[in-house]
Amino acid sequence: MITTMTLSKAKMRHLIPSWPLAVFSAEKNLFPSLSKKNKNKFSKKAGRNFTRIKRITPLPSVIAVIAITIFSTPLRAGGALASAGQMICPEIVMTEKLSSQDEYRLAQTYDKGDCGVTPDKKIAESWYRKAAKHGHMLAQYQLGEKYFTGDGAAPDYPQAKRWYLAAARQGHGLSQLRLGFLYAEAHFTGLKTDLAEAEKWFLKAAEQNAGDARFRLGNFYHNYKNPPDPGKTTLWLTKAAEGGHRVAMFDLARMIKDGNPDQALLWMQKAAELNLLPAQMTLSEMYATGNGAPKDPLQSFAWTLQVASRPTAAPFWINKAGDILFAGWETVPRDYLRAIKFYERAAAQDDPHALTRLGQIYLEGLGVAADKEKAQKYLEKAAARGNIEAKTILKGQSDDNPPEK
Repeated sequence: MITTMTLSKAKMRHLIPSWPLAVFSAEKNLFPSLSKKNKNKFSKKAGRNFTRIKRITPLPSVIAVIAITIFSTPLRAGGALASAGQMICPEIVMTEKLSSQDEYRLAQTYDKGDCGVTPDKKIAESWYRKAAKHGHMLAQYQLGEKYFTGDGAAPDYPQAKRWYLAAARQGHGLSQLRLGFLYAEAHFTGLKTDLAEAEKWFLKAAEQNAGDARFRLGNFYHNYKNPPDPGKTTLWLTKAAEGGHRVAMFDLARMIKDGNPDQALLWMQKAAELNLLPAQMTLSEMYATGNGAPKDPLQSFAWTLQVASRPTAAPFWINKAGDILFAGWETVPRDYLRAIKFYERAAAQDDPHALTRLGQIYLEGLGVAADKEKAQKYLEKAAARGNIEAKTILKGQSDDNPPEK
């Protein structure tokens, strides 16, 4: 039996069925619960290319038309929805013959705990399986996801491939994207690589702009295709970059820097402005050296500060900002007080260079009152970590102040 309940508009917004969201929210559906183990495997193969990136590209209008059609079409009497203000809720015993859409909705109910039902993954999976066997595309995708991630158990990649393939053949973009990875990567237990199949499914997903498939296809042509195809790499990276994919902007800039340096600089700048760390580090170096950009110490320092000011910045970049402020650099004026703040951050990580600079600052009273005791502590700590400069300063101090006989 299926009971219906009328909801307020506020509750309706909260309980909108999640299967349309599977279409409209590609980021949330692309590797939603990839295990740490598998994520590391992806990272080894493609590094930054598997960073989660928020999509900016609007989805193709045809998908919107399909969605509007689905929502505006009255469902059969006794089906999943009698009207836009109703939702289905399961009873203890299900006696009514259900459509595949009903089965999928019930799977969602148990998966997410709607209708006050206690979430139950096993029951949800049983309903997904029923709907998938009856040809429901989104149920097939969800079943593929459960096998791919393991959902608390060991992944079963052949089964994942089976259900992704069923959904992909019906045109499901994220399933097509998943198949691209399953055919391209060599580490999926029980599967063999097939680059021709990988290219086919990546291309199908990219043509409908599913998830970040355009970026992935560009990456495929550069890193997997043998020999690489620079033309297709640039084509698909450009499409992804134009859609707002910041890693695609970064990779595209590096691809075209020799042939089109001005355009490369623009893409690198856009990626950096979208807070992509590698792009910010690259711009710091480009403006410092004049390689790929006009030499500009102020611009270089500005991007150095962007990197160094991150809470998780590496000591190298924190020290780099501190060193520029400590010594001054062409058009960047010296500022000991600001330098101290950066050095103190690096010193908190026991960085020997920062400890040495702080020792020097307090020993000589650079921008602060001299404090030889404080300087001694910093220098001894740096020397204990092998810093040659700190050892030299301490030795000089000892030579200038020989012990009394």
